[in-house]
Amino acid sequence: MNKTIQPIVAAFVAACVALCAGNAAAADALENIPLQFSPTSPMSERAAVDLKGLDGVKLEVEPFTDKRDDPESIGRNTNRVPLRKVTTKDDVPRFVTYQVKSLLSGLGLTVVESGGTVQLKGEIKKFFVEEGSRYNATVILRVSVVDTAGKIIWVIETTGTSSRFGIGYKAANYYEVLSDALIGAVHEVARNPNFKKALTEKAAPAPLPEPPVEKAAPK
Repeated sequence: MNKTIQPIVAAFVAACVALCAGNAAAADALENIPLQFSPTSPMSERAAVDLKGLDGVKLEVEPFTDKRDDPESIGRNTNRVPLRKVTTKDDVPRFVTYQVKSLLSGLGLTVVESGGTVQLKGEIKKFFVEEGSRYNATVILRVSVVDTAGKIIWVIETTGTSSRFGIGYKAANYYEVLSDALIGAVHEVARNPNFKKALTEKAAPAPLPEPPVEKAAPK
């Protein structure tokens, strides 16, 4: 091969290799992924929750609101520089609201779309996975139980966590730890005796001062 052509060919090959590598990395990027509920175990395998005696209660779960700084960000991998992001275009509050309804209904509560005897309102404070040597998920929710007169009966800030090993930067592992952490956060609300008490509170004729916020230990 002509010596003047060799450097040109080498540069062309190198550029093609770099382009292919860049395309592969882009294809593997976990950006704008859909949300999936994929827990490693159901809530029924956690500590028992006593919600007996609530046959007359109809729980109306209002759509959760998002209090996170970046609504699309749900995780990151810190094993490389630059850090690899995990984002979603799905509606995180809608996803969380649906799962909270399903989980509470699965415990035996009557969950209704309207006309409830009591309402549950919530805020998403954190919904995120930090991946280093392990996948570490944290879900923090602020949950309020409100009576039909608009009085806030009970407030709790609950944290669910999950940690596991897994092949790096894989969507399935992010789904699992986020799902397990969400179950943990909801479980801490449901098993709190004050939650059951709040569900049976009678409507007050006038609003009262907001009760203090409980802090649930991470589960």
